[in-house]
Amino acid sequence: MTLPRPARFTIRAASALTGINPNTLRAWERRHGLVRPERTPKGYRLYTDEDIERLRAICRAMQQGISVGRVREHLEDAEGPLGAELEPSVPRLSGGPSATRVIEVSLANAGLAGTASIRVPVQGGAATATQTLHDLSVQIEQAALRFDRAAIERAFGRAVGLYSLRQALALTLAPALRRVGERYLEGLGNVAEEHVLAAFARERLIAALAGLRPLHQPPRVLCACVPGEQHEIMLMVLALEVGLEGVSTLYLGADTPIEAIAHTVENSGTQVVALSATLALPQEPILTLQRLVADRRRKPTLMIGGPAAARNRDWLLANGIEPLAEDPLEAGRQVVARVMRD
Repeated sequence: MTLPRPARFTIRAASALTGINPNTLRAWERRHGLVRPERTPKGYRLYTDEDIERLRAICRAMQQGISVGRVREHLEDAEGPLGAELEPSVPRLSGGPSATRVIEVSLANAGLAGTASIRVPVQGGAATATQTLHDLSVQIEQAALRFDRAAIERAFGRAVGLYSLRQALALTLAPALRRVGERYLEGLGNVAEEHVLAAFARERLIAALAGLRPLHQPPRVLCACVPGEQHEIMLMVLALEVGLEGVSTLYLGADTPIEAIAHTVENSGTQVVALSATLALPQEPILTLQRLVADRRRKPTLMIGGPAAARNRDWLLANGIEPLAEDPLEAGRQVVARVMRD
């Protein structure tokens, strides 16, 4: 199935994806003409994927010392007139045929499978780029140990601006969370440090998810934690991955009653229900959910991921439920593929 049109992002979502304050985005458009978002009939801004990449290129240029007043000229030298069609790659900065390159970075240090593609300045090779991401992750970790919220925000904001929200989450924030959690388990730290960083991660993910749903689509995917489940960070990453692929997603959060999930499915036309189970898989409530949605004219696909789901994979398959990969990025790709098939 083909989506009606490419994803469009509200100014709130664009801010979360680029790390740029909404007031700054408005000023860059109004005073400098650096980006030209679409407008809804009511005047609300809608940013395309190309707009998001252009905003990141502007951030990189300014971090290289180029003033906001010169950024427009700087980018036009590399990509032609402002209105010209952009290439799929990030807009080039002056100083060579291309100021960015794509490298593959392992996600193992973040506790995830596979690799991720990221763009880095040409003056920094793969080793330098990896070290930069690692440095930002260490800065976040050390700031959490000092309970320095401002320093956490600065380091994470720089990672988002230089790379992307996906890479900032996977390669800076997730490893920092893992290390802070390991310190607590080994008796070297306090649980409060982990809570500070987890709360920051949750806030950033909520901000990214809010307004991410394409305005022209009803929700195609519903994401929720099973009843009793409080661990939601990985489910939020999954929901974000699905939303960034332009698939309209509704996120219900932790410890969601089965009746609430069924009610939402009934009234939203959801195609896929993606659930997360970290500590335990409540089998009877899940079977109840299956029965509640079975009478719909178009029954949604039920998919469940997380460590508890992985431990009960055979039970899921025996009951016609599709298991999701434990890696939330891979699980997100599974969900998108299912939506496209349906």
